[in-house]
Amino acid sequence: MSVGRSLCAHVSLVATCSLASVSVPAGASLTSATRAAFSVPHGAWLSPVRISDPSAKGAAENQRQLTLAIEHYVGDAGFFSRANLLPGEPADDEVVLAFDFDRYQVERRIHPAYFPGALLTLTLYIWFGGPIYRDAIDYSASLSISDVSRKELLRYSGRVDDESNVSLFSPHYVLPSSAEVRTRLVRSLLEQAVYGLNHPDHPTPP
Repeated sequence: MSVGRSLCAHVSLVATCSLASVSVPAGASLTSATRAAFSVPHGAWLSPVRISDPSAKGAAENQRQLTLAIEHYVGDAGFFSRANLLPGEPADDEVVLAFDFDRYQVERRIHPAYFPGALLTLTLYIWFGGPIYRDAIDYSASLSISDVSRKELLRYSGRVDDESNVSLFSPHYVLPSSAEVRTRLVRSLLEQAVYGLNHPDHPTPP
């Protein structure tokens, strides 16, 4: 086999192997909160967040960090008159929020155009901002709202997924960032919860 054919075969093999997705740490931060359009005139207590996805990386640490992040987010956005962390003693008119993430995945793979683009253009593809990676973010979660006796009043669930190209000049070139997608899901569940508490006879948002 010629050297040229061997090199092409090697590059093809590397490209094929590199297209496999690699799971990376998802993190637990949220973006800054904007004020809620609607609110509930009593307090809410947040149970420790649960990440029940068995394949999630760093679930234990992310649970702790996400619990604090959601508490701050609820308070800053003003969905409730105040936000607290359990354990504690909720008042009779307050509610308990419990988040459970059953899907908590961030994956990165080589973009399919990267290898042919970089080889055919002698790396100009890279320096002119051609995509190198493809990031895929997938979250799903449920939010249970209970009264102080732990009787469930409402439950909502949601899922968000997002894919984006990453070039050498992307702000998330080194590691993917999923804070925006994670915040979108958390906020959507909170908005549904507030709607349901304010409309107990028709708790499903239009």
